[in-house]
Amino acid sequence: MDFEDLGELEAADDVRAQRRPWRLEIEIGPAPSPSALEPEWRALLARSNASFFLSWPWIATWLERHAPTVRLARIAHEGRTVALALLGERKRGLGPLAIRSSYLHATGDRDADRIAVEYNDVLAARGYEAAARITLLDRLLSGRGRSRAAILPMVGGEMEAAAAAAGFRCRRRSESRCAIVDLEALRRWGRGYLHQLSSSTRAQIRRAARLYEARGPLRIEAAQDAAEAVAWLEPLAALHEARFRAKGIRGAFGVPGFVEFHSTLVARAWGEGSVELLRVRAGEEPIGYLYNFLWRDWVGYYTSGFVYTDDNRLKPGLVAHWLAIERHLAGAARVYDFMAGESRYKVSLAEPGPVLFDLVVEPDDRLARWAELARRVRDRLRRVLRRSAAGGTARVARLVGGRVSCYLPDRAGRARFDPFGRPEGDLLS
Repeated sequence: MDFEDLGELEAADDVRAQRRPWRLEIEIGPAPSPSALEPEWRALLARSNASFFLSWPWIATWLERHAPTVRLARIAHEGRTVALALLGERKRGLGPLAIRSSYLHATGDRDADRIAVEYNDVLAARGYEAAARITLLDRLLSGRGRSRAAILPMVGGEMEAAAAAAGFRCRRRSESRCAIVDLEALRRWGRGYLHQLSSSTRAQIRRAARLYEARGPLRIEAAQDAAEAVAWLEPLAALHEARFRAKGIRGAFGVPGFVEFHSTLVARAWGEGSVELLRVRAGEEPIGYLYNFLWRDWVGYYTSGFVYTDDNRLKPGLVAHWLAIERHLAGAARVYDFMAGESRYKVSLAEPGPVLFDLVVEPDDRLARWAELARRVRDRLRRVLRRSAAGGTARVARLVGGRVSCYLPDRAGRARFDPFGRPEGDLLS
């Protein structure tokens, strides 16, 4: 974390001692209507390095659905707004024993949050990012009416550093590494995208492309207007859900309100050029759809739907992403980002990118320490039970001549690459 913008602040002790040389003021109250908030949000957005998930189309669509329960945090410096954040709130328990948690650009409701915000953060003017994060967390978790925890979905290491600098306890509840294709580097290299893939992946894509071309020309096309883009969401969603249902899982498009959210988002964002719907066809036969976000020379793959067959030589996902990457390589985009979700195909098609995680931030008090002790005891019991179960499985496997294997993923580290140009500090779905 870089504290250059915070003047004298160099350690967490400065925050705990209430020495705040940046002198930011914060107020939190009911969120205004989208139409009332829009001018202020857009003005601040133009002075920020924010991600697509803080763009006005995303925020407005989310706020329309949850406005009655959302609060707005406004952070100012010498009377000028330098940061904004929208907060959901959820209580567990009854009466005076209820525990309240605050959520950054989320609600705490599992289904409502399936829209999956990523690269989450406070919307802050350039140069105020670190101070704004610390100010918000301090306000949420200190003093009267404080929350028991601040839940920060899919944030990066900057928010974790802010929590530590403010003297709070923080833990990662889950984490996922993004995967990126650096289009600028490919242009400088000059040999094309396929040449930087492994020989196995390259061979799979070329073989699948030849098989598809036997049906007719293989091409990728973009929706030409908002109405067509919204219409393409329907076959995309049907293919997406069919793939998940085949595995006995409910896909995101099966969640109430999910389709409506994205139909509204696509219609709203289309005029700003910040979404695209792509269709890949072999002859006249569609083999897949991609739904991407476009933001400040960044392309973010959000979701897709593909036509799968019994012929495993056909790789609709690999072929579709290859064509999409080549399409943006011929344009002006800097990066093609597969975003969070560690999957084998992402490893095959891209390089490791930033790590995002759900961060839980709590006051460093006795209750938090007791809760941490309880989690450790719980986790140790789970490990013991898993080892016991694995031992029983191994004994059974030996009796029947089977084999048992286990895979323990490494803990992902923090990447230096930032797709939004900020200073450095599955299933094909």
